[in-house]
Amino acid sequence: MALFRVINQTPIASNGMSLTSSRHSEPGSAVQAEGTNGRKAGALLLLTALMSAISAVSRVSADADQATLQESLDAISLHRGLYGMGGAARSVSGVMLVTAAWFLLHTWIIRRRPGSPLVPVLLAVSGAFTAISGLSALVLTAAAPDVSPFIEASELSRWFTGQIGFTAAGLALIIASRYQWKVGGTLRFIAPLSAILGAAMQFIWIDSATAVHPVVGAVFFLWLLAIGGMLFTGRTEKLFIRMVDSGH
Repeated sequence: MALFRVINQTPIASNGMSLTSSRHSEPGSAVQAEGTNGRKAGALLLLTALMSAISAVSRVSADADQATLQESLDAISLHRGLYGMGGAARSVSGVMLVTAAWFLLHTWIIRRRPGSPLVPVLLAVSGAFTAISGLSALVLTAAAPDVSPFIEASELSRWFTGQIGFTAAGLALIIASRYQWKVGGTLRFIAPLSAILGAAMQFIWIDSATAVHPVVGAVFFLWLLAIGGMLFTGRTEKLFIRMVDSGH
């Protein structure tokens, strides 16, 4: 995500050339490929947001968050289609996030080091654990309403991997916010939100903060849309080029 190119402030062209001229001195296919990778990452982040929304709405509609596992499984058995859709969408969103992170790692912003690979790496970790959480939900869908040690382990897996995935994404936002601020432009306005949102996402482990989790999730959805859109349209790349060419 825009953020996913954290800047390490290393001048790209130490010989006095601008970033733009430095990039164009390379084979055109390489430059074009790196620029295209950013747009692909943006498109995948937009799809990640869509799948995440489908997952959240389906889960809430299935009314599966009950006091006990047996009650949750009973609810799942009554709304198997909805809950299964939510689990599948969650897995797909995780895979898309991992793929988006891979494309981000292969942009010039990361490869030439005006950005750090730590943010896309954390996003990839988040996506991997999110995908596992979704698969665990599908196991519950298939087994409901029966309870067994395996189902209990699957429920623990669904919960634990989901928490880790959300936490990792929040850490990525916190780290990215620093570089968004440095880049300036629209990203400077997004940077404080990224930092606050990333910190709020760490409270996913605290039961007393359960009431605010849906709000945090909704804001994260909007963040994915904003950053994904900026990457897809090329606005993020332009801001980084301007920053490096200006010598900041």
